Amino acid sequence: MKDRVCRTVAWGVAVGLAVGWVHLSNGAAAEAAGLTVLPRLDQGEVEIRYKDQRILLYACRAGLFKPYVKELAPLGGPNLLLDAPPDHLHHHGIMYAITVNGHNFWEEAKAPGRQIPAGPPVHSVGMGPAGQPQAVLTQQLYWVPHTNASAPDPKAVALLIEQRTLTLSVDEANQEVALEWRGDFQLGPAATKVVLSGADYHGLGVRFIRAWDRTATHLNSDNLPYPTRGKHDVLQAQWAAVTHQWDGHQATLAVLARPGEMRGPTRFFSMLDGFCYLSATQGLDQAPLTYEAGARFFVRYLVLVYPKIQSHAWLQQRYRAWLNP
Repeated sequence: MKDRVCRTVAWGVAVGLAVGWVHLSNGAAAEAAGLTVLPRLDQGEVEIRYKDQRILLYACRAGLFKPYVKELAPLGGPNLLLDAPPDHLHHHGIMYAITVNGHNFWEEAKAPGRQIPAGPPVHSVGMGPAGQPQAVLTQQLYWVPHTNASAPDPKAVALLIEQRTLTLSVDEANQEVALEWRGDFQLGPAATKVVLSGADYHGLGVRFIRAWDRTATHLNSDNLPYPTRGKHDVLQAQWAAVTHQWDGHQATLAVLARPGEMRGPTRFFSMLDGFCYLSATQGLDQAPLTYEAGARFFVRYLVLVYPKIQSHAWLQQRYRAWLNP
């Protein structure tokens, strides 16, 4: 298994993974095959670079409402994500948030819940199963209601405990940057039952840079039409994507889901008029999900970015390959 991970780095704690040879260091950079993980303890960020380009920036400092992916860029292209714009300060690049037992973890204006890190992320870097450079960030988060946000022990007052794993792979031959977002959940000490609900956009949300507003193109796995033409569309599909050509650049960002693995249908919320947005959801606005004490559940999505307009046929083939590696 040592072809999978060659170095592992922990911030502040020594963590061993049963994956062969492991190198431990506090806050040190790690590199494999041109992919470098650069933790910045003073800024509460983790940067991932491929060769001489920053392709991902993860914001995870203490005091945030939620950790999130602040930047994600295709190979040779610019960052595609927008963070905390004046129109929606709670929009943060790529983020995951829902409502839990009536506590809203998405919006941040009125009594918002907080995803409080147990500590900085642990990161590892090496070669993935397909022989491509791969970096993994893992962080434990306590989902705490607003009323207990300042508690000295956030774990004791958590509704949910999440183990978040972000796996970034680079396939240079196909000009692909792939980010798998997985959250493994269990009920926290403060809950004997949780009800997951929210608006029709609560889930894994992506806010795009201003150049994509009103002019980008949405598409989906089933070639379904967008009835409101970008004002507020919700469609059930296996994947959804946004493509755009602007200022000499081209790019595609796609979000893939695995409906058979997660409860609830996979619905994609999309906007274009006003601003460009895409969310992958479990339809919690129509059918909330309930879990009792002892239950474990997860969400899993794959975000793909390319420095070109990728075809529907390619994305469909890529989706099948993800389902059946």
